[in-house]
Amino acid sequence: MSVNRVIESPNAPAPVGSYSQAKQIGRFLQVSGQIPIDPQTGGILQGSVTEQVSQVLAQIDSILIHAGARWSDVLISRVYLSTDHDFDEFDAAYGRHVPKPYPARVTVGAELVPGALVEIEVLAVLPDTA
Repeated sequence: MSVNRVIESPNAPAPVGSYSQAKQIGRFLQVSGQIPIDPQTGGILQGSVTEQVSQVLAQIDSILIHAGARWSDVLISRVYLSTDHDFDEFDAAYGRHVPKPYPARVTVGAELVPGALVEIEVLAVLPDTA
C-alpha cells in the first residue's frame, strides 16, 4: 500500500492558504514553497537575502526532518528570487547551508509576497524502507 500523508511540522510556519507544508505520496515528498517567516512576529523576516535564505532553509529543514527526510534525499529545489540581482548573495548562502552533493536546482526571478526576497520549494525522494 502506498503512503499518502500530509506533513505539518510544528517548527515551521503553518500554511496561510489552501495548501499543506508538504505532502508525501509513496517515496516522493513535495515541500511547498517556503517564504521567510519570522518565528517571533509571524510576519515576513525583515533582513538581507542571506538572512532570509537562512530562515527559509531552516523551515525546510524542519519539514524534512518531521517527514523523516534530510537534504541528501532532496532531488531538486526550486528557488524564486524577487530580483535576479540577488542571485550571487542567494547562491553563497544556499551553498553554505545545503550539503554537497547539491540537489538539482531551478532559480528564477518572480514577483513574491511583499517583503519576501526568496521562496524555496523542494522535492525529496525518501529512502526505501522495505
